[in-house]
This record gives sequence, structure tokens and C-alpha cells, in this order.
Amino acid sequence: MYPSESEPWTGSFVRDLAEAVGELGVDVEVLAFDGRRRAWNYATVLGKLRRAVRQGGFDLVHAHYGLTGMVALGQRRVPTIVTFHGSDTGNPRVRWQSWVSWVVARGATPVFVNREAARRLGRPNAAVIPAGVDTDLFRPRPREEARRALGWPPGGTYVLLPGARANPDKGAPLFDAVVDLLRPDVPDLTAVSLEGFARAQVVDVMNAVDVTLMTSVFEGSPVSAKESLACATPVVSVPVGDMPELLHGLPGCAVAPRDPARLATAVSAALAHGPDPALRHRAEQLSRTRIAERTVALYRDVLERSGR
Repeated sequence: MYPSESEPWTGSFVRDLAEAVGELGVDVEVLAFDGRRRAWNYATVLGKLRRAVRQGGFDLVHAHYGLTGMVALGQRRVPTIVTFHGSDTGNPRVRWQSWVSWVVARGATPVFVNREAARRLGRPNAAVIPAGVDTDLFRPRPREEARRALGWPPGGTYVLLPGARANPDKGAPLFDAVVDLLRPDVPDLTAVSLEGFARAQVVDVMNAVDVTLMTSVFEGSPVSAKESLACATPVVSVPVGDMPELLHGLPGCAVAPRDPARLATAVSAALAHGPDPALRHRAEQLSRTRIAERTVALYRDVLERSGR
């Protein structure tokens, strides 16, 4: 879960956290690897981790994702913190990962991005620190300017699927069903998905669209929703991850059941309401700096309890 040359968007929120923690005075060294294409990397990176901890004078290890947490527990010199990000806590497509995470959550200090995930792994009182958003980068911009920068027609209505259509977790079929219901009343509606954009372009996308519609099957603490709010763009979502807490009470936003008609009604209301400064204010409460401050406070607590 860390950006690479081939996938600069992957795990950008982890990189943001590492940078923000560093800005608060913590010395951070990142050991990133990709175990998705070569599962053997999970084993080979353990030796690198052990050498780094032995030689680097570190106080703790902070791993992201349950499988990575299992690697982190392969060293016992310093305390281990593991942040569980969502699919590692009960996604039905990869349910076996939750079994690994169940073990890791008892060998390390667990952190969850939403309370429900903590309950699923039987750690209801564990720390909950959601993924943060870069509110300096993601900020409101005139819609016409954003569309011009993307080469989109200035007119029309745009609804965003905040993810890649090919990713089954993003629920593209439900998203399409909602769009089909909306088109008779919104004939100029254009559906777009969040894929193939550089990070700077994502800022324009979030400002260019009229509403973000999240239909995911499974989520943890989706940063794309917070990025949308940071740009004052309304978000409509199914009840997934931390979306109910994130959107609670926000004007123009809604959490609706996984029913195309109910979701279409909520999107229509969001289109009628339009951008709102209150959305930006909610995102600022979850800025990467504030999330980093909560993370550093957890570091201090873990080190104090470990006697280091």
C-alpha cells in the first residue's frame, strides 16, 4: 500500500501519513514492497525488515494492512503497530485475509480505519484512526476551470464512480443502474470513473464533477470520498466503511440503501443542492496533519506502555 512508478495512486494516503508524521518531528523510514503480483515478496522482505530494525535504531514499526502486519511481527525487537485498512478485515472476496488479520491484531497494537472493522476482528476497543486527506492539495476550484483543465465540455452534469470500474469492490453495476434511472430527468448526465488520472488531475476531477456516487461492495475509510468533500463536492454513498459517520448531517450528502431508486433520489437531491462549504469543513477535520497528530499520540502511548 504505497505509490510506485507503475501505480502512483496506490496507497497515496499511506505516503501522505508518513510525510505528515515526519513533518511533526518523527524520523520515518519507509520499507515498501508489492506482494500482490509476487506473494514471495512477503517472505523476502522479512529479512530486510529484521536487518533494518537491528541496524537502524528504530523505536517501533508501523505496518499497513494485515498481511504486512504479519511480516512486521517477524521482528520482536521493537513494538509493532498495524493499521487495518478494510479488505483485510472481512471482505467476502478475500475472507481468508481476515483470519490472518485476527492473529495479527492480537500480536500487535491494532489500529482500524472504522469502528465496524474493529468489531469484526474482535477488538472493539482498539484505536480508530481513519485515513486522512490532503486538504492543501484538494481544495475547491471553479468547476469550469477544472473541466477545461481536463478537456471536458464545460456544460452538462457529471457523476463520479470513485474507483476503477474493473475493480469488483467498487460496485460498478449498481453505479450504472443508478445512472440509467437518472438519465430520463438529467439527459446531459455523464458518468466518469476515477482511473487513469495523475494525482494532480484527481483534484480537477473532484472539482469538475457535480456529485460523487460511492456504490462499493466493501471499503475501509475511502480517501476519495474525503477528497470530494475537501473540494466541496457532494457525496452519496451506500452504507459502507466509515461513510455513515463521514457524511452524517452534511448538506447535499446522503447514505442510502443498495437500491438504485433510493440512490437515484439521493443523487438528484445532491445535484439540486450543489457544492457547500460545510463539506470542506468536514474534510478539514480529517486533514492529513490532524490524522498524523493522532498517529503520533498513539506512537507515544505505545512506547510509554512498552517502557521504551
